[in-house]
Amino acid sequence: MTASQAGLGPKFESFWLEDARSEDDDVSPTLDGDRRCDVCIVGGGYTGLWTAIHLKQAAPATHVVLIEAQRCGSGGSGANAGFAAPLWAHFPLLRQMCGTEEALRLGRASHAAIDDIESLCRRHGVDAGLERNGTIWGATCPAHVGVWNDVVDALQPYQVHPYRRLSGEEIAERTGARTFLAGVLEPANATVHPGRLVRALRRIALDLGVEMYEGTPMRRLHRERPPQVETPSGTITAERVVLALYAWSAALPELRPSVAVICTDIIVSEAQPERIDAAGWTDGPALMSAHTMTEALRTTADGRVLYNKSGGALAFGARVDAALERPGHSRSRMRALFARRHPRLAEAPTARQWNGPIDRSRLGLPLFGPLPTCPDVFYGFGYSGRGVLTTVLGGRILASLVRDADDEWANTGLVRPPGRDFPPEPFRYFGALMVRGAIRRKDRRDDERRDIDPLTRAVYHLKPGGWTGTDPNR
Repeated sequence: MTASQAGLGPKFESFWLEDARSEDDDVSPTLDGDRRCDVCIVGGGYTGLWTAIHLKQAAPATHVVLIEAQRCGSGGSGANAGFAAPLWAHFPLLRQMCGTEEALRLGRASHAAIDDIESLCRRHGVDAGLERNGTIWGATCPAHVGVWNDVVDALQPYQVHPYRRLSGEEIAERTGARTFLAGVLEPANATVHPGRLVRALRRIALDLGVEMYEGTPMRRLHRERPPQVETPSGTITAERVVLALYAWSAALPELRPSVAVICTDIIVSEAQPERIDAAGWTDGPALMSAHTMTEALRTTADGRVLYNKSGGALAFGARVDAALERPGHSRSRMRALFARRHPRLAEAPTARQWNGPIDRSRLGLPLFGPLPTCPDVFYGFGYSGRGVLTTVLGGRILASLVRDADDEWANTGLVRPPGRDFPPEPFRYFGALMVRGAIRRKDRRDDERRDIDPLTRAVYHLKPGGWTGTDPNR
């Protein structure tokens, strides 16, 4: 059965999902009736699929049922820009939260996750579109030059050197982009095709024996022992439940105070391999700016250029779908921003524009653990825009928690209870509008080489952690 035959077309669909669907339109049935299992996973994105895979690898006899409201990858997993970036940029924060040794372990594990994806896909004969071309974190204005120094300096005593400094001329030679003044290259970084990756993980999970139902949303979670997941046409009673909901975690009252949902805007060009080759960017590294609300550019295997701008539409409470229906930036505005970073490649027509939801935590790092109201229900969310690799670790953490394992994953500092990190609505929404406005003004003034006013400076300091950007007081 195809997704179109099953009526599972998502409310929004990225270029990635459409492209992957053209090659693989298989869809799992919807749940009809009542089921019992060892573990029920709610959510068919990266976190849910990696958790299922790690569970079946560790304990093959575990009966795992996974449900997805639409089709696997229909949320943020299929809508992101596909940057497979390790956690090294967060090392100072990880060290503060988890201690030095654990921060180093998580950094190395997130780096090794690229190998995990590649080797797993090779063993199962599936393609995630992984390209190991590196990523450049660069400055497009003088105020941003050196924003990476704190991270580089923090790693230096431990002989960890993921970054290589580049001049503006070297960046231009590698990418054809002449608007970057300086930067650092992470040569081991990769990009993926998000649609192919999520379809690959889905296929691997099925191969391992995971029982899967798409077009099956959770309507209600019964917080009892054993917990029960209620769907439109059946129930699942499980010894353990994993909530892998990303931005939709805001629908749970226990998790809502710990997450704010802000979308990112993405456009992708029509294929232009000749222009990319003429610019000297073929097989070159992806680009990520040092703005607080990051801009990013990358190429695709079929010769397109993707431009990503964070800081788009905001969700009011748990109304994530409503936020996804409105772009934060118009297509003309996105094309104009793209043209500022790479004028020669912005001339090609735009093939697609879409929004991707970001489940932002206060610290910019994900959190995992048992639900306070039911110890047999576990959550994992708050990736804050760095989920491609971090979800590999998140799946290991959740698999260990579910199995009551006493190992480095169950005991990591990322396992922590949800807190009251954001105010209730409507204060959260209107406060977020103010903070987003201050960040946009700060980024714009940096590009214009102008200072910001005292009010903007004060509001800017209210932004959640994990966002890059310069200190306006320095």
